Amino acid sequence: MNKLGWKLTGTILLVVAVCISLMAVMVNLITTSEFNRYINQSNMSRTQDIADSIGNFYSSEQEWTGIDSVIDALLWSGNARIVVANNTGLIVGDTGNDWLGKYADDVGLGNGTAIIASGSSAGEVFILTSSQGKGQGTGHMGGQGWAQITDASDTGLDTTQQDFLNQVNRAIWISAIIGIAVALILGLLLTQYMIKPIKALTGGARHIAGGDLKYRVNVNSGDEIGELTQTFNSMASRLEKSEQMRQQLMADIAHELRTPLTVIGGTVDGMMDGVFKPDSEHLGTIKKQTALLTRLIADLRDISLAETGQLKLEKTSCDVFELVRQVLLQFETAAVEKGITLQISDTSTLPALFIDPYRIKQVINNLLTNAIRHTPANGTVSISIRIRDKDKQFNQRHVLICVADTGEGIPKEHLPHIFDRFYRAKSARSRNDGGTGLGLAIASQMVQAHGGVLWVESELGKGSTFFIALPIDID
Repeated sequence: MNKLGWKLTGTILLVVAVCISLMAVMVNLITTSEFNRYINQSNMSRTQDIADSIGNFYSSEQEWTGIDSVIDALLWSGNARIVVANNTGLIVGDTGNDWLGKYADDVGLGNGTAIIASGSSAGEVFILTSSQGKGQGTGHMGGQGWAQITDASDTGLDTTQQDFLNQVNRAIWISAIIGIAVALILGLLLTQYMIKPIKALTGGARHIAGGDLKYRVNVNSGDEIGELTQTFNSMASRLEKSEQMRQQLMADIAHELRTPLTVIGGTVDGMMDGVFKPDSEHLGTIKKQTALLTRLIADLRDISLAETGQLKLEKTSCDVFELVRQVLLQFETAAVEKGITLQISDTSTLPALFIDPYRIKQVINNLLTNAIRHTPANGTVSISIRIRDKDKQFNQRHVLICVADTGEGIPKEHLPHIFDRFYRAKSARSRNDGGTGLGLAIASQMVQAHGGVLWVESELGKGSTFFIALPIDID
């Protein structure tokens, strides 16, 4: 058993042992006290009854002749002894027949129970019990093995009564020991039951630490351990997904870097071998691929800073309509060349937004680039801006910027992933346009950095609409 198991078992056993021991001691004391009280009351009651019977005898006979037969009849146990003395202390009756004719003081008797006959004292009766084997007692009769019941504090237990009390107390302690043993067994079983899911979690942690991110802990429990297990499995799932994304990211970055580097390397090798002339065409190719590498590195830097919350925003109060219009003007030439119509809705007065204009322009630029790229000739790309109250998409009053196109649309199964880094909606993506595959991921991070939300709605064959929700009243 592991250390935690021993600690739990020891703790349970210690608590149970202490509780049972305390209970046994208390029950022992209470049992002894109550039994002694019962015996004392019984003895005192019996003593008084005996004194009353002897008083009735003396009232009737007016002498002590025949008292032996009376006290013999009153004797209730072979371990008991009744001694009767008259008013002078002379012993006139003794069931033991040893002290007849002697004085009570001479044999160590005193403080007997008064015998009342016809309203006056006729003598005293003394009740004794056998003290042999008890090793203690009050009023020992000169080592003769008898103890006198003298007052309410003296139980006067005889041998049988003491044996009975000892057996009861012994049974209490045996029960306590059995209880501790049963508690030990149950404690071990309970500890094993409690430790088992923890050991499973420990084993799972070892698997995860060893690189087995597919490992899951199987613990069926509705308590905190079960909740911890579910959290552990969720963490493992996120780690597995994160590792897959990391590996995919590394592969995508390597792939993205390899293409321009291959082009650059091939062109330079061709010029060095005399295959290509170092003219403007080939130097332009190198410059174009270098620009692509620069963009890729810049995009990776931006998305890394945004995801770690380190992206610095230089916010200022901006007219969002004018900002969008300026970006749209930059795409007029590209739209005309492709035969695409650009539109911007005539928007009513909008509040000024406290934003970083450069970053928001970067977002609009990415969305318009994608829209024109995926919209065929004679298509339309339109932008609308309006104020909207909180809704299911954004729980705050905001300015909503919509970038819509009449392009090919996005398949439904790809919609949840289009903001992922390097995600490909198609198995092969052309790089002739100079794209890095990070535009939408960066756009999403930029909007989130402003406290907003970016999402998309699309229907295959009918086009797509990207929505940018930027909150109003943000300092």
